Amino acid sequence: MSTPLKQLNAEIFREQLHTKFKVPIEDGQSLVLELVAVEEPPHAPGMELFCLQFAGPFSPRLLQKTHRLEHEKLGDFEILMTPIAADPGEGTKYESIFHRFRDKKV
Repeated sequence: MSTPLKQLNAEIFREQLHTKFKVPIEDGQSLVLELVAVEEPPHAPGMELFCLQFAGPFSPRLLQKTHRLEHEKLGDFEILMTPIAADPGEGTKYESIFHRFRDKKV
Protein backbone atom coordinates (compact mmCIF):
# COMPACT_ATOMS: atom_id res chain seq x y z
CA MET A 1 0.00 0.00 0.00
CA SER A 2 1.30 3.44 -0.91
CA THR A 3 1.99 6.11 1.68
CA PRO A 4 0.37 9.47 0.77
CA LEU A 5 3.03 12.16 0.31
CA LYS A 6 1.06 14.61 2.46
CA GLN A 7 1.86 12.34 5.43
CA LEU A 8 5.61 12.70 4.85
CA ASN A 9 7.48 15.81 5.97
CA ALA A 10 11.04 16.91 6.71
CA GLU A 11 10.90 15.73 10.32
CA ILE A 12 9.77 12.24 9.32
CA PHE A 13 12.50 11.99 6.69
CA ARG A 14 15.12 13.35 9.11
CA GLU A 15 14.31 10.42 11.42
CA GLN A 16 15.29 8.13 8.51
CA LEU A 17 18.68 9.71 7.72
CA HIS A 18 21.28 7.14 6.65
CA THR A 19 18.70 4.44 6.03
CA LYS A 20 18.17 2.60 2.76
CA PHE A 21 15.46 3.13 0.16
CA LYS A 22 14.89 0.66 -2.68
CA VAL A 23 13.99 1.90 -6.15
CA PRO A 24 12.60 -0.79 -8.45
CA ILE A 25 14.19 -0.72 -11.91
CA GLU A 26 13.88 -2.97 -14.97
CA ASP A 27 13.90 -6.77 -14.89
CA GLY A 28 12.75 -7.01 -11.26
CA GLN A 29 15.99 -5.46 -10.01
CA SER A 30 16.21 -2.68 -7.39
CA LEU A 31 18.66 0.13 -6.90
CA VAL A 32 19.46 0.93 -3.26
CA LEU A 33 19.80 4.58 -2.24
CA GLU A 34 20.79 6.04 1.12
CA LEU A 35 19.11 9.19 2.44
CA VAL A 36 22.13 11.41 3.24
CA ALA A 37 20.62 14.88 3.82
CA VAL A 38 17.36 16.62 4.68
CA GLU A 39 17.49 20.41 4.30
CA GLU A 40 14.88 23.05 5.08
CA PRO A 41 15.74 26.36 3.39
CA PRO A 42 13.92 29.54 4.46
CA HIS A 43 10.40 29.70 3.06
CA ALA A 44 7.24 31.80 3.16
CA PRO A 45 4.71 31.38 5.96
CA GLY A 46 2.08 28.83 5.08
CA MET A 47 4.49 26.97 2.80
CA GLU A 48 6.47 23.81 3.37
CA LEU A 49 9.84 23.52 1.66
CA PHE A 50 12.42 20.80 2.14
CA CYS A 51 15.01 18.96 0.05
CA LEU A 52 16.09 15.35 0.26
CA GLN A 53 19.43 14.10 -1.00
CA PHE A 54 20.11 10.45 -1.71
CA ALA A 55 23.38 8.68 -2.54
CA GLY A 56 23.54 5.67 -4.81
CA PRO A 57 25.92 3.78 -7.07
CA PHE A 58 27.53 5.47 -10.07
CA SER A 59 25.86 2.96 -12.37
CA PRO A 60 23.14 2.28 -13.20
CA ARG A 61 21.97 5.87 -12.95
CA LEU A 62 18.32 6.81 -12.54
CA LEU A 63 16.81 9.30 -14.96
CA GLN A 64 15.11 12.48 -13.82
CA LYS A 65 11.52 11.37 -13.38
CA THR A 66 9.07 10.15 -10.79
CA HIS A 67 10.34 7.00 -9.08
CA ARG A 68 8.73 4.65 -6.59
CA LEU A 69 10.74 4.32 -3.39
CA GLU A 70 10.29 1.52 -0.87
CA HIS A 71 11.31 1.90 2.76
CA GLU A 72 10.86 -0.49 5.68
CA LYS A 73 9.29 2.16 7.97
CA LEU A 74 7.78 4.67 5.54
CA GLY A 75 6.26 2.17 3.12
CA ASP A 76 6.30 2.95 -0.58
CA PHE A 77 5.68 6.30 -2.25
CA GLU A 78 6.47 8.10 -5.48
CA ILE A 79 8.63 11.23 -5.75
CA LEU A 80 10.33 13.18 -8.51
CA MET A 81 14.08 12.65 -8.29
CA THR A 82 16.84 14.41 -10.19
CA PRO A 83 20.46 13.29 -10.47
CA ILE A 84 22.58 16.26 -9.28
CA ALA A 85 26.13 14.84 -9.25
CA ALA A 86 27.95 11.74 -10.46
CA ASP A 87 31.50 10.61 -9.89
CA PRO A 88 32.90 7.10 -10.50
CA GLY A 89 34.54 7.10 -7.06
CA GLU A 90 31.72 8.79 -5.15
CA GLY A 91 28.61 7.41 -6.87
CA THR A 92 25.54 9.39 -7.91
CA LYS A 93 23.63 11.90 -5.80
CA TYR A 94 19.95 12.56 -6.31
CA GLU A 95 17.70 15.33 -5.05
CA SER A 96 13.99 15.59 -4.45
CA ILE A 97 12.38 18.92 -3.55
CA PHE A 98 9.06 19.27 -1.74
CA HIS A 99 7.44 22.72 -2.03
CA ARG A 100 3.80 22.83 -1.08
CA PHE A 101 1.16 24.65 0.94
CA ARG A 102 0.95 23.54 4.57
CA ASP A 103 -2.30 21.93 5.61
CA LYS A 104 -4.39 24.30 7.69
CA LYS A 105 -4.90 22.98 11.21
CA VAL A 106 -8.50 22.96 12.39
